[in-house]
Amino acid sequence: MAADGGIFTYGDAAFHGSTGGLRLSQPVVGMAPTPTGNGYWLVAADGGIFTFGDAAFHGSLAGSMPDGVAATSVDPTPTGGGYWVVTAPSTVTVALAGDVHGEGRVRGLLDAGGNPIGAVAPILSAADVAVVNLETAVGWTGRPAAKTYVFQAPPSLVDTLRAGGVDVVNLANNHALDHGPGALLETIDHARAAGLAVVGAGRDAAEAYAPAVVETGHGRVAVVGLTRVLPPGWAATATGPGVASAFDEAASVAAVRAAAAAADHVVVTVHWGVELDRCPDPAQRRLADLLLGAGADVVAGHHPHVLQGIARRGRGLVAYSLGNFVWYHSRPPSSTTGVLTASLDRRGVVAHRFVPARIDGAGRPVPLGGVEAEAVAAEVAALAPGAGRC
Repeated sequence: MAADGGIFTYGDAAFHGSTGGLRLSQPVVGMAPTPTGNGYWLVAADGGIFTFGDAAFHGSLAGSMPDGVAATSVDPTPTGGGYWVVTAPSTVTVALAGDVHGEGRVRGLLDAGGNPIGAVAPILSAADVAVVNLETAVGWTGRPAAKTYVFQAPPSLVDTLRAGGVDVVNLANNHALDHGPGALLETIDHARAAGLAVVGAGRDAAEAYAPAVVETGHGRVAVVGLTRVLPPGWAATATGPGVASAFDEAASVAAVRAAAAAADHVVVTVHWGVELDRCPDPAQRRLADLLLGAGADVVAGHHPHVLQGIARRGRGLVAYSLGNFVWYHSRPPSSTTGVLTASLDRRGVVAHRFVPARIDGAGRPVPLGGVEAEAVAAEVAALAPGAGRC
């Protein structure tokens, strides 16, 4: 049985019908045969029941499912005169963090066999989906671009990210092509070989704007990567490699809408804003509203190298900048960082938490505690648009 209720039969299994041709609002999550074997029930995530063959209809939870739960399976009674719909908590947790590269002391840590995100790995691994911004080329090929800062990390960086609980990396940023288009494709290959999904860049615009869809035990999460920090000629085209430009608002909105059609929840990771500004600029706020309106549940930003505010917007959540995460220096104020976790269900974002951290002398984010953590959390709260400082 497929998620759309399509049925595949083998051996003496008879085909009695399927929902595969229907436009479903919820995935089909369970199937049970009738005692005779001449029919079956299917159940959707909202508790809706579909009957085929000699399976009788005895009721449905569709339209009355409590918030925070989803159907997971259907089990018939021994006589076939009824069934149980089994439910489970439906909350999905996503974890998001900022900019990662492998320069300087971080490179030294990698070469020594260390993991730069080891201290925050328990937070990332506990989430259903964890996303960071991979702000570097990865590999050995290409030539450095003619720009002030040019980054390239060894493949061990992506291996350590995966080992530390990261699931998805965003390459829509102003360092993904630091060593040219060929090195960008090499970066994508290394990331995928490490077990990471890649968003925000690709061999053409279709791949760059395409979401990564992650199956979890509580639904599908689609991640879209975009950037408004874009060196000339770096945007992916219909026939050429590059990154997903958020300056093309029509393409960005279309990408989020497509992601929303393919998944239960949508996260957008976006490179934007002004370096070292503590408040989001008007372009960030406007784009955030467009992305939320297109179906995003969470919009998480990076590039300013400092933390900006986190704000609830209706059913959604916007973290305007999560700052640096794994970085070659630890000078204030850009040494303060953290991990944002958001819990989502059918209503959108139902809860969120920001775990403050500080980048240490080896370039690693290390969670803060006590008074330090409280001070950072209070600062982030004060930076939310409308909260006072912004």
